[in-house]
Amino acid sequence: MITVAGLTDIDEVFGAELKDRKIFKDLRVLSPHYVPDELPHRESEAVEITKIIAPVLRGEKPDNIFIYGKTGTGKTSVVKYVIRKLGEITNDPEKNPNKMKVMAVYMNCRLSYNSKYQVLLRILNDEALKDPELRNRPLEGTSEKKLLGASPTKLCEKLKAVIEGNGLEMLVVLDEIDTIKDVNDLMYILTRMNDELGKGHISIIGISNRATFKENLDSRSKSTLCEEELVFKAYNANQLRTILMHRAKLGFQPGTIANPEVSLIAAFAAKTNGDARYALQLLQKSGEIAQNAGRSRVTREDVEKARLKVEEDIMYELISTLPENQQIVLYAVAEGVEKGGKYKKLADTPNDVLSSGEIYEIYESLCKKLNKKPRTMRWFREYLNDLEMLGLITLTVSGKGVRGNTSFIRLGSPPAEIKEIIRQSMSL
Repeated sequence: MITVAGLTDIDEVFGAELKDRKIFKDLRVLSPHYVPDELPHRESEAVEITKIIAPVLRGEKPDNIFIYGKTGTGKTSVVKYVIRKLGEITNDPEKNPNKMKVMAVYMNCRLSYNSKYQVLLRILNDEALKDPELRNRPLEGTSEKKLLGASPTKLCEKLKAVIEGNGLEMLVVLDEIDTIKDVNDLMYILTRMNDELGKGHISIIGISNRATFKENLDSRSKSTLCEEELVFKAYNANQLRTILMHRAKLGFQPGTIANPEVSLIAAFAAKTNGDARYALQLLQKSGEIAQNAGRSRVTREDVEKARLKVEEDIMYELISTLPENQQIVLYAVAEGVEKGGKYKKLADTPNDVLSSGEIYEIYESLCKKLNKKPRTMRWFREYLNDLEMLGLITLTVSGKGVRGNTSFIRLGSPPAEIKEIIRQSMSL
């Protein structure tokens, strides 16, 4: 007989989980991926995006939109909310008198769609394009396997055929657009496609944590975009408290979490760049700790414990999902900081600060040990910029008195913790 948490029967464990809802009412609404019917403190941004894309209901091409803001500022939720509302209107004959065919394809480019080929393939495989009433369906007369082997040119031809054949107004939402390797080619392909369409249009909604994303595009891509730009500011503590109270009302049983605990969670999140995702994770984890302890309400101590646990989980997820080369670079930074003077050539800097040249030497050495080919210094600098954007390191450009173009690097977390996560992630 197996004993789990003091119970002698696995069935009892499942049964207890089904009955035990002292704290939670609906866990789904506490997920950062859940899009509620209300978006506190993001109403004006939702209206602005709606105004930009609304011309699709008249068969007109809206401007492309680029949305910037730090993680957890509501960018994705607002876009999904507006797209959902657009779908409701499109499917309502009274609200869509022109009978416009509008479809939106959303994808997170960091997860799986980080090349022009993968993005095009994802669009063509979208469920909306499998509608039997559509003409020139991408999979009509072929198979998904055959489509998978098609060239980017062939994929573009199929996409143009289905858009023009049905007069489709297509919105392509590229979340974390900056992670697409050949983003310049993709922007050029999608924007120039409109010049070749007799009916229908394709527009882009790009979402990025990098406010400087557009600066990295080449002049050819920039000239074809004709974009609108929106910046989402970080939430403050009061705004986060409103968001958390709204979600707690939907997700927690009445009386299980009080205002002081919610305010404490909001205060913690406000200190981490106003990250609403972090706040929601903290809210859920606080409830889980209280529930696992058999209590009927969340305490301040539960919130304190949750903060430590969530920060560990976020750090592990953030690092373990990095591309392999970025993990090796981060390991090199941690190695250099941990060993201090062993690697340092610039004696006038603190032991926990190393130059980009010093880290690159460690990176090359690690690649040799791992039987990996090191990337060039240009790519190495890109990896450092990516790691800084994620808050894992800080970069300071050298001032007078230091020869060459040198960046000083400081690690954002204890090096031993960083190295252990990467060892687990890469099975080192």
